[in-house]
Amino acid sequence: MLLNLSILNFIIFEKIFLDFTDGFNVFTGETGAGKSMIIDSLNLLLGGKSNKGFVRKDCDKATVQGSFYIEENSPLLALLAEQGIETEDGTIIITRDVMDNGRSTARINDILINISFLKKISRYLLDIHGQYEQQSILDSSEHIQILDKMCGIEMNGLLSDYQSLYRDYVGLKNELAALEKSNRDKTARMDFLEFQINEINSARLKAGEESTLFEEYNILSNLNDIKSNVFQAAEYFTDDNRSITDMLSEALKAIKRVSHFDEKLRGFESAMELIIDSSQELSFDLIDYANDRDLDDERLSFLEQRLEAINHIKRKYNMEVEDLLIHRDKAVSELDLLKNIDMRINRLKDSLKSVIVRMESLSDKLHDIRKSKATIIAQEIENQLHSLNMKEARFQISMTKMEAFTELGRDNVLFMISTNPGMDLMPLDKILSGGEVSRIMLAIKSIINEIDDIPTMIFDEIDTGISGKTAHMVGEKIKRISATHQVICVTHSPQIASAAHTHFVIEKLTDGQSTYSSVTRLDHQDRIREVARLLSSLDITEISLKNAEEMVKSNER
Repeated sequence: MLLNLSILNFIIFEKIFLDFTDGFNVFTGETGAGKSMIIDSLNLLLGGKSNKGFVRKDCDKATVQGSFYIEENSPLLALLAEQGIETEDGTIIITRDVMDNGRSTARINDILINISFLKKISRYLLDIHGQYEQQSILDSSEHIQILDKMCGIEMNGLLSDYQSLYRDYVGLKNELAALEKSNRDKTARMDFLEFQINEINSARLKAGEESTLFEEYNILSNLNDIKSNVFQAAEYFTDDNRSITDMLSEALKAIKRVSHFDEKLRGFESAMELIIDSSQELSFDLIDYANDRDLDDERLSFLEQRLEAINHIKRKYNMEVEDLLIHRDKAVSELDLLKNIDMRINRLKDSLKSVIVRMESLSDKLHDIRKSKATIIAQEIENQLHSLNMKEARFQISMTKMEAFTELGRDNVLFMISTNPGMDLMPLDKILSGGEVSRIMLAIKSIINEIDDIPTMIFDEIDTGISGKTAHMVGEKIKRISATHQVICVTHSPQIASAAHTHFVIEKLTDGQSTYSSVTRLDHQDRIREVARLLSSLDITEISLKNAEEMVKSNER
């Protein structure tokens, strides 16, 4: 049950706070005042898509927050516990913030959650019946899903098992189709793979080889220049006239003459002796390096040819060596698969046959449940329609069995209706008016929610296309639903509004600087005036006030 709703800087709402009651809550107001924006805010709160247009002009973000009471036996409690969310006195607070760039965050009791989880739990909190859903009843492809909802818990587990098999079925079919296509092109593909494998193998590629070869090639191809400069460097250490070693020795002698005066100077003396020893070793190493390297033309030629061979295959495949080796390994795996493809295809066919046998069994069970429930449900819908001033309506659920499997089985379900005596039963989209669509959806919702026991039902413009006595009957129907469910309804109908237990009015206001909408909960007298406004459509008259008072009192009785 929705306890309260707080809306801040959302479209035309600056700041409103609403306390809802159990029973029947209704919103009325002039066209454009913002009634349907209440529904938009609830859609957003329960995981609807965010939009930067939701943020009120010149504001950084919009916030919608709702407090919900959760029944002790609700399966929602287990879902919340999985996310580490506990209820406090049986309530949770859901908050949705939308930034001015369109991004949004969601929290439950100040714990951040993802939007997919919010959508998942929404079915345990609210059932929003909007104008889009109202039109979906005319789409015959939706009828099987509506029937399944009305079949109740008996259908749920069976359908879930079937759909798990159906996913396996689709996966096996796709894999089998891909293998059969590969099998048709097998010979050419195997030849191609064998060629690539042999070509890459013949290149004798090794990871890291190229960089090692290039490093050696770089030395050999520049060896003359390297030896010349190394000998020149060594000469600075061994020159008879003025070598580095001689100069360091002279420096050491100078330090030794005075090192006995200061301990620190003796440290310099030791350091200098080490430098002289190191310089002598370095000079020997430089000479050895230069003398040990002779130009090997044969080795240089090999390196050039090997590097060219590696570069050639890299250019051909447009891959680095490591990628070529991976490509070769994949080709080997694919070739092995193709060599055994007939065996793999046969195994897949056997698996597919097994899945089909189980799907046939489950789809037959689904069919039997739908068939056994369809007549009863059709009669219940028909009874509901009679109570909604469609007294001559006949309703039937037509079912035919298809050869092909679908995600919902092999049944084709079609809702058929006759609204007048002597008229043949026909598909809904062929004969229904807007008002009739509203009543059929209300009839179906009444049945579904008795089964699902969703705590709060929301109706947006359920009065489309109806008025007078029919609107009164719709109001009575919603009021009866509100005996077991909290109902929130947006309406233009005085008959429906007068049936509510709690009445809110939405008004668009301006302070000269900006425009905003306010929401006020009406007391008894103000409620009569609002119903009178809905009745008169123009100025409120004494007659409309009396009629409104009678309507409100009649419903209170």
